[in-house]
Amino acid sequence: MTPHKLACPKCRRTVPEVYWQGVDIVRCPACEGEFEQLRFPALAAARRVERAGAIAAGEANCYFHAENRAEAACDGCGRYVCAVCRVPMSGKNYCPSCLETRADRRNLPENHRVLYDRIALVLAFLPLIAWPFTLITAPAALGVCIYAWKKPGSLVPGWRRTRIVIAGIVATIQVGVWLFVFGSMLFR
Repeated sequence: MTPHKLACPKCRRTVPEVYWQGVDIVRCPACEGEFEQLRFPALAAARRVERAGAIAAGEANCYFHAENRAEAACDGCGRYVCAVCRVPMSGKNYCPSCLETRADRRNLPENHRVLYDRIALVLAFLPLIAWPFTLITAPAALGVCIYAWKKPGSLVPGWRRTRIVIAGIVATIQVGVWLFVFGSMLFR
């Protein structure tokens, strides 16, 4: 019992079975996008798994199926899982509950990235509407520019360094104006 259709997550077109049979990373022939295929072993496995009668003394059984012999330990939570429950992914074995929660997927940097170049631009330009706020935001924008210089930018390549330079120049001009204003007040 294997699925006969697999849809590309980018273009939603059906990927022919020749492209995804027996591989983990699939390349869509239509949009050339790559995605990871997660196959549940129960789809291709035999209908029958070793039962409790075949479990010898001292062997572990599956956390989800007490009658099945454990085949591996889940790398996410440590539970023993049988051939039906074990999901191999990226060289590790996961149980269905860990696959559902996927706490490790939320911590990957590709899912969330702080765009410091945009923060620096907002700190440099937005307070110009209410100019007294630039006394605080201009040095903050300079600090963000310096901090963001070596940080990774957006996942979409673009004008990251240019935005940082523009924000830095505007913030430097604002700091210079404030130094001129306060300097002229001090030396009267």
